[in-house]
Amino acid sequence: MKHSPLFTLLSGLGIAAVMILTAALVAWIGRTALGSFEAWQQAFESARPYLRWWRALLYAALFALWWDLLRRYRHRPQDRLRVKRIGALGLVLSTVVELTRL
Repeated sequence: MKHSPLFTLLSGLGIAAVMILTAALVAWIGRTALGSFEAWQQAFESARPYLRWWRALLYAALFALWWDLLRRYRHRPQDRLRVKRIGALGLVLSTVVELTRL
């Protein structure tokens, strides 16, 4: 079943809006719970090493899922090419995200 480009655009924008609202809600709850935004930032700074491990595990899990998809579509060249493109885009995006964190 193919969706229209407008539906795809609107659903993507909806997902982005939900993610932004969720991040704002988490920041607001953290600021309210800790009393100030500076305390919230300090809590994040103290958890920074654990968050690095979390990101490393997240990237490893995403790579494992991508590799599994690539293996499943071994006999379907067009789908395999699509999975490779998605993997390349994911690699570029994660590299850009990590480089902006330096």
